[in-house]
Amino acid sequence: MYYMLLFSIAAASFNSVLLNKAKVSKNGDVFPFNLIVSLIWCAILFVANKGQVTISPQIIFWGILYGLTQTCFISFKTAAMSTGSVAITTLIGNSSLLISIFVSLIIWKEQVTIADIIGLALLAAAIFMCTYTKDATKSTKHNRLWKYFAVLFLIFAAGVGIVFKAFGKSGNLEYCGDMMFVSSIVMIISNLVICLATGNLKQNKITAHSKSFIAFAVVSGILSCLYNRLNIFLTGNMDALIFFPSFNGGVMFLSAVLSALICREKLRFTQIIGLVVGIFAICLIGIL
Repeated sequence: MYYMLLFSIAAASFNSVLLNKAKVSKNGDVFPFNLIVSLIWCAILFVANKGQVTISPQIIFWGILYGLTQTCFISFKTAAMSTGSVAITTLIGNSSLLISIFVSLIIWKEQVTIADIIGLALLAAAIFMCTYTKDATKSTKHNRLWKYFAVLFLIFAAGVGIVFKAFGKSGNLEYCGDMMFVSSIVMIISNLVICLATGNLKQNKITAHSKSFIAFAVVSGILSCLYNRLNIFLTGNMDALIFFPSFNGGVMFLSAVLSALICREKLRFTQIIGLVVGIFAICLIGIL
């Protein structure tokens, strides 16, 4: 099962680097980009299910819940990133794993050890070192709405993991593909409505998007569908204290390394220390 986790981390990390290269940062670009991603999800899942989709009240419920949660997550992440510090907003988003773990401990009574608590504290410190910069607070002027967007981003970031966990515990794991297909339809409709409301489907806006924009969206759709499909299975079969720190932390650390290698980004000394501390923390949580 751990090799699946590593594969999921790798897919998510390469997707993060791809998004960095795609430069999808403006509100006007994000929603058409996500619409294409949703269409790719739908196509992949339809083929993976061999053209047959099982529909039941449970599958429809979880599909709608996950589709709406994912759409809100992306929307508020975009809003928070565009109205405040990227570094601080990223830090807030990474902190969502603490909510996901806390909810899992309360609802599903999962076991926690001293090593887990120490590892989690170290991971939180590592995330802070890797994402927070003093310059961000000085150079960025936060829009008055940023704090509300940031809180909603945090809630829905945690919500994605919690929905995964709840679906896995509901006894419907064998219908993962069917549930995700339903959620992809919900995401398509949601992003289509947003694009229509914001005028992003006007002829001049559509023609402004290059072939590389579409290519990046297609590849991102493949990678994101892959790791989300794996994560639904993994959250249903692994303790939250192992999965969430390993995945969230692993993606952040591998993305930082790949960004340095592929995007030629320079890592600060505190980021390097954070990477080392984070890897140690993940090992502490997963092994002891």
